Amino acid sequence: MEKNRKNRSPQQGSGSMLAQVQASVEILSPVPVGGKCGEKDYERLFIREPEVKAREGKMAYVRPEYHDRIMRITRVIGHDRLSLSAYIDHVLTHHFNQCEEAIKSLYARNYNSVF
Repeated sequence: MEKNRKNRSPQQGSGSMLAQVQASVEILSPVPVGGKCGEKDYERLFIREPEVKAREGKMAYVRPEYHDRIMRITRVIGHDRLSLSAYIDHVLTHHFNQCEEAIKSLYARNYNSVF
């Protein structure tokens, strides 16, 4: 099973939130086809400890309102045991799992080799 984790350290800079992220991959069963996410699915997919703790990563901007929202989710639903980085990693892992075929197709269509 592959693992995907993102770690971020929030920093204030020019009124923007910065997120430091590091990648790895974990495959979980997706949300039902209808697209709606039930409470149990949500907790199983997003509110859980990461298997790998990221110590290095890249910076990414997160909208202040999303940062506030994610912090409330991790504090309340995650009982202050879930980091913002772990939550973002779980959300991105789910997104890439759900959209992998579309991303690959669009990438192949838009990629122009230099040779």
